Amino acid sequence: MGETSSPELKRSYFETKADADAVMATLNRSLFYWWFVVLSTCRTVSLREIGHFRIGLDRMELALKQRLSSFSTELMSDLKRHAKRKETFYKATGRVVFDEFSPRNSKYIMDKLDRVLAQHDGFTDEELDFIINYDIKYRMGLGNE
Repeated sequence: MGETSSPELKRSYFETKADADAVMATLNRSLFYWWFVVLSTCRTVSLREIGHFRIGLDRMELALKQRLSSFSTELMSDLKRHAKRKETFYKATGRVVFDEFSPRNSKYIMDKLDRVLAQHDGFTDEELDFIINYDIKYRMGLGNE
């Protein structure tokens, strides 16, 4: 049948790489995770959740976008480094090979994103602490031990 991508994947286009990286960084922060848990079915991230999450890209200064771009590169690299190649078989599609990601291994980078964006958003230290530590046992897989 050949190699295909999941139909769940959606493309987004931005005017600049800095804009794309800033959005990617914002969607990988703990605040977006909280937003997703509170407002979605918690199955897959849809364009509805992304579209309703206010990023404030138009208010971001270029220096912030460039900083987020650096974090985005670091995060994607770290996620790939920790990914595990898996394989399964489905009657309908046959053999499926995929990469399984473990974001908990890269949470320290996501925390950096949250710290930088909390300043941009005007969050207090208490609000930032809540966001970074929200559902931490579940997110880090500590509740199953």
